[in-house]
Amino acid sequence: KEDANWLLNMVENLLSITRIQSNGSDTQPHVKKVPEPLEEVVAEAIQRYQKRYPDSELKVKIPEDFLMVPMDPTLIEQVIMNLLENAVQHAKGMKTLELHVFVLGDKAVFEVWDDGCGIEKERMKGLFQDYFSVKDAPVDNQKRSMGIGLAVCASIIKAHGGVITAENRKEGGCCIRFALGLEETENE
Repeated sequence: KEDANWLLNMVENLLSITRIQSNGSDTQPHVKKVPEPLEEVVAEAIQRYQKRYPDSELKVKIPEDFLMVPMDPTLIEQVIMNLLENAVQHAKGMKTLELHVFVLGDKAVFEVWDDGCGIEKERMKGLFQDYFSVKDAPVDNQKRSMGIGLAVCASIIKAHGGVITAENRKEGGCCIRFALGLEETENE
C-alpha cells in the first residue's frame, strides 16, 4: 500500500510537470516544496535502489550536519534513483558508483559518479532535452527501465528552481550533478 501511494503521488506530480511542458507554455513548471530532511530523502532513494540492485555496491557521502532542503521529496527521490539506475544500465565497465551530497554556498549539490565508459559527445548535447533513445542499440529485454527519462529528471529539477548538468570525468566515467536551493526564494 505504501509503494502504491508513493507511486500515485509521483505520477500526479509528473503529470502536472509534463502537462505544462506539452502545452508549449513559457510558464516554468513548479512543484509544491516543503522543507525535508536531506538525510531522509537520500536514505529513501538508496533503500529503493538497493532493493532493485542488491548486488550493486554504492558509496555514499552526505553532510554530517542536519539539513532541511525545500523540495518535493517523492520527485527528488525518483531523480536520485533514476540517475543511479542509469549508471548501472548504461555505464559499461563500471566498477564504482558513488552518490555525493554537499553544501556549496546556498545550494545542496547532488552528484552521481561512475567510472564506466562515459557519455558520447553526440549524446551529451541533448542528454536532458529529449527522452533518451538509442537508435542503433540492440534490443535487450533484460534492460527495460521503469525509471523516468533524463528529460523528465531535468524538468523536475527545473521545477525546483535548480539546474542539472552532466560531464565526463577525466578519470573516466561520468558525473551528473544537480543543485537545489537551501532556502525558499520569494518568487517561487
